[in-house]
Amino acid sequence: MRIVCIIAAIVLSACSQAAPGDVPEDASAGSSGAGRVSEVAFTLESEALVGLWSFDRTCALYDLVFRADGVIDYYDYSVEGSVVSYRGAWATVENNRVMLTVQQVDPSNTPTGDAMAYNLDVASPVTDDLIGDFAREGAEARAITARRCPEEDRD
Repeated sequence: MRIVCIIAAIVLSACSQAAPGDVPEDASAGSSGAGRVSEVAFTLESEALVGLWSFDRTCALYDLVFRADGVIDYYDYSVEGSVVSYRGAWATVENNRVMLTVQQVDPSNTPTGDAMAYNLDVASPVTDDLIGDFAREGAEARAITARRCPEEDRD
């Protein structure tokens, strides 16, 4: 009798498993099947961006400086040991995207070269953190979690 009960339990557990096609579309691999939590909808307020932002969160170096008058300074530290400075304009557009149109500038802030476009897709409401994806238009975006730096620390 004990063997019959064990076999019945095995058969019933095998029958109760979901078939591969029965998994909800929004369930991620390895999840409980409960589905993903959707992000809270928000509208990006351009005033919240104004300030100094540090991608490495130390505020030793600023990566983005958003000014209230629509001017942006972007400092690219991707080449070790050097910095490339850009200046241009920024504007918020639909879907919490910020478009930057910049030109490289020389040490005297004189624009050189062609204008380039960058996109910043903001993923959550801006506080003292700026979370999103940043990339030159047409390039692969990189995730950022920038920190707002105090204005008084700026040179």
